Amino acid sequence: MIEKKRIASFFLMISLLYLLRKYFDLGNIETVLYFVGAIIVSRLIPFNNDKNINKRYYLLWSLIPLLLMTAYMGIFLIFGDFDFGAVLYHIDMGVDGGRPTVQGNRVVFLVLSFLGFLIPMLFFKKHDRRFKVIDPLIAIILLVCNPFFWSVYDFYYGKKDLTLFENYVEPPLQFPNGVTKKNIVIIYAESTERTFAEIEHGEQTFAELSQVASTGLEVQGLRQVANTGWTMAGFMTSQCGVTLQPRGLYRGNNYSRHKDFFTGIYCLPDILSANGYYTEYMNGGGRNFAGLGAYLDSHHFNRTTHFDDYKDLVGDYTSYWGLYDDTLMELAEKRIEELHQQKHPFAFFMATIGGHASTGFPTQTCKANVPQGNLSGMQFAIKCSGYHIQKTIEILREKGLLENTIVVVHNDHLIMDNPHSDELNTFYRMNYFTALGDGIEPQVIKREAAMFDLFPTILELLGMNLPDGRAGIGRSIFNPNKNMMEELGHGGLDAAITKDRSLREKMWNEKRPELK
Repeated sequence: MIEKKRIASFFLMISLLYLLRKYFDLGNIETVLYFVGAIIVSRLIPFNNDKNINKRYYLLWSLIPLLLMTAYMGIFLIFGDFDFGAVLYHIDMGVDGGRPTVQGNRVVFLVLSFLGFLIPMLFFKKHDRRFKVIDPLIAIILLVCNPFFWSVYDFYYGKKDLTLFENYVEPPLQFPNGVTKKNIVIIYAESTERTFAEIEHGEQTFAELSQVASTGLEVQGLRQVANTGWTMAGFMTSQCGVTLQPRGLYRGNNYSRHKDFFTGIYCLPDILSANGYYTEYMNGGGRNFAGLGAYLDSHHFNRTTHFDDYKDLVGDYTSYWGLYDDTLMELAEKRIEELHQQKHPFAFFMATIGGHASTGFPTQTCKANVPQGNLSGMQFAIKCSGYHIQKTIEILREKGLLENTIVVVHNDHLIMDNPHSDELNTFYRMNYFTALGDGIEPQVIKREAAMFDLFPTILELLGMNLPDGRAGIGRSIFNPNKNMMEELGHGGLDAAITKDRSLREKMWNEKRPELK
């Protein structure tokens, strides 16, 4: 019996190895040391053959925190490092229309790790009377060690921070008299962070996007802060000048979550609409993914189209996220040409899916026309997105459709877990942003900033006068004064975001005056 207990204790400890390796990024030497340590500890634990077991002890207190830890690690292994706010947000708004890529080997190892912990625990429950004390102790340790525990505590009970609320500035709603209203095309390039240019074969991977940036303004130093690290958060941050603060799990009697979105603030399409712009959003994915439709309905978009509007046209040539980038870009080119024939200025927003982790979705066009060379599948998908973006801009320019028009290209967020995550993490990870077109001279601005600083930057590119360069909680990249990232540092800004209550309340629960 003693030997069985030693074997059980060994598997109990070794089952944690997979989770520890992934979460703390243990190397090979550390793994070997942990493995040897598990053997030594299992040999040193004092056991006896006492069979006087309390048969009435039925509960396994450690099961619940074990399930919570497994759930946390499951999310971590699929998405990599993630915001707790993203979890709350998607619980609230749903994930209709989306499906993460799950690597089967990770699921297998996660299940084996769970069983490798659970089965020894059940064995000890039956064969060691000390377990009645040890089980609750292990349950407490598992609960306290779970990052979810501290995230939940901090979200609901942590000290409030007024930094975001005190720094929020309402954007002006009208352009100055005499400003020529320029059209604007905004392309959200899924996961195409600039760090891909730095890793091995980065020059080839990012060649097209680097070429696009060389023709206009490029900002280098855009960091990802809390509550900006997923698709909807990336959209909102750059369009509204705020981070996507989740409502939380408990909202009282507020049942309007799928009918309104950020009703307390004005975003870019609101301002443009108030100035006579026609606003349109073309989306290759589903309308209802993560509350996208609620946002579009709440912020003065004249027209929105999604995968369902085009699926009969494209037939079987789709991914499970929606339209491939070559299809989307072809549709966008035609639509922009139509919009240029109208008499009033327009703002056209669109979002690609080609760079989505963990493997990407390169198009048939790229496979036929773009050499992959030594690039991995993920790198080739990033290159493919850049190829289609560059090609579309060239076509628009050749047709004369970039006159009095600004084109903005930026990724929505840093790429989530993928085969290059470890290599990317060795560099200063940056988001990608470039703006080109009428009146924009080629230049590179290097400064630390957050994605919400893009909101005032875009407004100034369009000719808006912003007091001190401020709009939302952002500050224009052109303004010489320090932005919040430079004032607080990355860690300080993350802390202010996660401890915010007041700006969150304003965004979700206040009602802004209707624009005329």
